[in-house]
Amino acid sequence: MEFEKAVRLAGEYLLFEERFLDPELPQGLWFCDNAAEVSAIELNAVCLGTGVEFDAVLKCRPFFACFPYVVIVTPNAIARERLVKELAPRLSACCLYVIGDGGFRGCKTLADYVDAFGHSQLLNILSGAEELPAYGILDLAAVEARDLTRVPRTLSGFQRLDKSIGGFFAGELSVWTGKRGIGKSTLLSWLLLGAVDQGHRVCAYSGELDKAQFREWTYLQAAGPDHIQYREDPLTGKRLPTVDPQAEEKISRWMRERFWLFDLERNTRHDPEAVLSQFAYAKMRYGADVFLVDNIMAVDFDRAGDRDFYREQSRFTQALSAFAKRQHVHIHLVVHPRKSASGQAGEVTADDVHGSGDITNRADNVFFLTVRQTAEGPSPLLMTLKNRDFGSGIHQRLDFDKKSRRFFAPGEGPGRPLGWELAERQVELKELRGEKTPF
Repeated sequence: MEFEKAVRLAGEYLLFEERFLDPELPQGLWFCDNAAEVSAIELNAVCLGTGVEFDAVLKCRPFFACFPYVVIVTPNAIARERLVKELAPRLSACCLYVIGDGGFRGCKTLADYVDAFGHSQLLNILSGAEELPAYGILDLAAVEARDLTRVPRTLSGFQRLDKSIGGFFAGELSVWTGKRGIGKSTLLSWLLLGAVDQGHRVCAYSGELDKAQFREWTYLQAAGPDHIQYREDPLTGKRLPTVDPQAEEKISRWMRERFWLFDLERNTRHDPEAVLSQFAYAKMRYGADVFLVDNIMAVDFDRAGDRDFYREQSRFTQALSAFAKRQHVHIHLVVHPRKSASGQAGEVTADDVHGSGDITNRADNVFFLTVRQTAEGPSPLLMTLKNRDFGSGIHQRLDFDKKSRRFFAPGEGPGRPLGWELAERQVELKELRGEKTPF
């Protein structure tokens, strides 16, 4: 009865002669390219119905499960390749075989084969069958060993943190949290500039800053304290930091087509699909391999009601993680902490991240930026709450330069030169060496 029920359901999508179906036959089920091939084989032969899409195969899985295995049978090499591509992911629970060119003994069609050798010889085709690799599962022994020293990555520029976690590896997702106004966005824009300095291309979604403000802050960081001057606001008398015009021009040349920003004005939709779509374009078109989502609360989850809000955040985090692994990139995601998080060293865990626990479960790294009181006064502290590769839980002490908005390790100072400045120094050095000495 179960087989008859499965046959009735499959009959809505597949072409076959029901009187020729017998799951007890040793030949299994033969999946053909067209009705002519089904007619030539007759026994246990099927194909898609006219106008039916391959997704209909999913609805017929109870039917396919009645047979010990499924064999893709067509002499047409192009059609055979298409059937393998379409059926393998949809029949992942079936033993799937394919007949190569040799199995058809030079015949162009199955009708030619029957005419030449007779129906009684059809089973001989199976001697040329090759089992397709299992779809969706791997032979672990066949997986190539990972050499972390060769995995693409970016470094934070903070020696203690980099030595502890090894850097931000491609294929991973890092979650950053900390109280509002603590400096998460500022720290991450500095890390993105560091990535550009290491030869990477970056793309950022900033849902809270417009493009002019994002540019202003990023350029101040890129310039560094030695290339920033102040001008006075004529209305308030407030001193406003601005980048030296010559430095700004050099920074623009250095960052050209290396630092991309999600356009909040042109992208009227800020939902997860829009963000991921633009990320995919930045990867494909410009080779971006470091991404920032600042922050998850700025992404538009309007389709989700109050009950589904956290579930949608979890799905978005899962999509970001999958994108990172599939595209071999690193993604930084900013998430606010729960109100209960105290922010004191040793008292915060990954469970203090706002929203569903799936967010931190899916992350490869989780960082918490806070401020702790020291004898010298308040001092930024970056805590590693989760590190999947090494299990690191180090604390990285930081200092902050308000003028250039740069974070730096204590004792190092904020003046680390970036590539735009180093390139200019090299040019000046070459010119100096080329000058004729008056002596």
